[in-house]
Amino acid sequence: MGTGNSMNSSALPAIVVVGYNRPDSLQRLLNSLNLANYQFDNIDLVISLDFCGGSLGSLTQKVAASFDWQHGTKRIILQPTNIGLRRHVLACGDLTELYRAIILLEDDLSVGPDFYQFAKTALEFSDSHQSIGGASLYSHKTNFLNQLPFEPVYDGHDNYYLQIASSWGQAWTHAQWTSFRTWYNSIEKLEQGGSSHLTIFDGTVPQAVMNWPPTSWLKYFIHYLVANDKFFLYPHHSQATNHSDSGTHIDKPNHRWQVPLAIKNNAHRFSNPAESLAVYDSYFEMLPEKLKQLAPILGEFDFDVDLFGNKDPGSFSKPYVLTSKRPSAHILQFELVRKPMPVNFLRDTPESKRPIFYLCPTTDTSFQSGLSLDNINEVEYFYGHLPIRTLLKNTFKYFLQKQK
Repeated sequence: MGTGNSMNSSALPAIVVVGYNRPDSLQRLLNSLNLANYQFDNIDLVISLDFCGGSLGSLTQKVAASFDWQHGTKRIILQPTNIGLRRHVLACGDLTELYRAIILLEDDLSVGPDFYQFAKTALEFSDSHQSIGGASLYSHKTNFLNQLPFEPVYDGHDNYYLQIASSWGQAWTHAQWTSFRTWYNSIEKLEQGGSSHLTIFDGTVPQAVMNWPPTSWLKYFIHYLVANDKFFLYPHHSQATNHSDSGTHIDKPNHRWQVPLAIKNNAHRFSNPAESLAVYDSYFEMLPEKLKQLAPILGEFDFDVDLFGNKDPGSFSKPYVLTSKRPSAHILQFELVRKPMPVNFLRDTPESKRPIFYLCPTTDTSFQSGLSLDNINEVEYFYGHLPIRTLLKNTFKYFLQKQK
């Protein structure tokens, strides 16, 4: 473990709940917390509520005040004025100064039974690895950049890494948060002076992330991870799920980001980013050096990875690119037939007759669009478990319902 301000193995992370004007959502999250399993009875629970006038604000405060926390001490923080989601999360992150480590949960989440033990163990593990910027409770099943399914490689460990911070259940040690906060404060000074490198698109962070509204704290943390070559630790089996209730960033409630919750955890076996195969960048793309370890046929090439096809060709920095964008010429080509996607590069079959991926020079300027659902092969790959007739019929029904 680290020393000084770092977490030690006997420290108990505080649970910090972020709320605003959703009393029903807050009640659901708090109920799931009381139902979870804990090996301790002295866990601090902080419920931090941003200011909201009117009946919704009053109801939300009543939910917090009446909640009976059965596993330790409850503390309620009421913001005197509305500070907005970004500054609210930043203020909650600063509680690591007091508690040394926190698990932060926004009110549209609920947690699995063993979330606390997972988070505590992940924090203890990650605290001794400077390349880890925090730990997520949520496990992505969808690439939010293009809404296609995402499935990380399983390499024998219980975790994978993304250069994307989590906002759907996350945990930080004091050292991890302080490192980000120092970086953020320097960026904020630039913004107050009228300039910031966050406005410069160089391809290292997706344009979609850069376009998120000013209320987003997450886009800053993603920039921080990329700028400092750090990663977030994610579980293969999700310890929290997102109900996508109406709120600051969601107009209508939906089930888009619901994921299966882990019901029972065994002893966790974590890998660090250096030894893990499952390490992905801010585009949900496996790092080239990890893909080379998995697929020796790619070992002799120096390439960027763009399997989903979301990257701007102008951002490629290597001589070659492995991409789903069809080039005018290629060196190698591969089908999209195995799951997860990187397994398609374990070449033990003849040259593909229906290629989806191409290894080609980055100087090729004739790239066409990447992965999408306008290709029947890709539809069958991602959603082949659904009969086409059923898929079409239900898609039509869904479209009609959305118009109401």
